[in-house]
Amino acid sequence: MIYVDVDQIMRKYNIPNKYVLTMMIAKRAKVLSEDTAKRLFGGDEDKPITAAIEEIKNGKILFKPRTKKL
Repeated sequence: MIYVDVDQIMRKYNIPNKYVLTMMIAKRAKVLSEDTAKRLFGGDEDKPITAAIEEIKNGKILFKPRTKKL
């Protein structure tokens, strides 16, 4: 199990709350798991959820707030 400082990630990347961060991780992990299912991989690769957390922690996936259209 990996340790992640959620509050630090939220402050660093201006993510408004833990729900949004959780949704970002889940959405990215789903994409990664679908990509992984298409190809065979060795046992040493990260699990999709771990890879998603690392990508967000390293700034590869950013939060963009939506603006309301009138």
